[in-house]
Amino acid sequence: MENRKRKINIKVWLLTVMIVFSVISDSQAQIIPSSKVKVDVARLYENHYKKSVDGDVQVKITATPFADLQLPDGKITYKISSGGDKILPRDVKRVDVYVNGVFNRTLNLPAQTIIYRDVLVASEQIDREQTLTKDCTEVKKVDVSMRANYVLDGSMLDKEITTKKIFQKGEIIDKRFVKMKPDVARNSDVRVFFVSNNSVMITIDGTAMQDGMLGDYINVENKNYKKVYNGKIIGENRVLVSI
Repeated sequence: MENRKRKINIKVWLLTVMIVFSVISDSQAQIIPSSKVKVDVARLYENHYKKSVDGDVQVKITATPFADLQLPDGKITYKISSGGDKILPRDVKRVDVYVNGVFNRTLNLPAQTIIYRDVLVASEQIDREQTLTKDCTEVKKVDVSMRANYVLDGSMLDKEITTKKIFQKGEIIDKRFVKMKPDVARNSDVRVFFVSNNSVMITIDGTAMQDGMLGDYINVENKNYKKVYNGKIIGENRVLVSI
């Protein structure tokens, strides 16, 4: 009888300890709803992209593998693990979660990214071999996520541009289907500016190895040493190389 009472008392004690431990653990944890995680991670990537992207970037986390995220009590921060080097319309964002500066876990979250930019759009049907002018085009803010590297802005109308295809009304003018005089022509002489920390370090004479327009990246060759560099076209026959 005495042993039975002792066993019962031990079970009661263990149960009490488990309940107390559970209460303490819960009091030291925080529950983050999925909706807040989505917003916080989306904002993290939007702020990251704004540093390098021309246009308005909107990121939407489309799903999470959890309804709520349980974390220890403390300040939560997110850091980009992958998915920040380039923009894809749909991909998976990999984010590390820290609590009070201590790594807790990694999240893999599917996302949709949209880029809005003011670009040239056909205001009417534009025929093949037609010259682009203000009369047949307009500047509109549209989603360019699928062709961000191939759009033209209004300033390009200062150049002589003709079409290589028919553009329907409302269609984005895709520079892959127009002809224009390049700002830098292949085999032409160019001035190459080497820049570090926003300061010009040195300039050299070079030769363009391909055609390119303002903002394009092309290869240029040092005339004296035949070394090849990749740089951004910043003007007519002017190329900037970051070092």
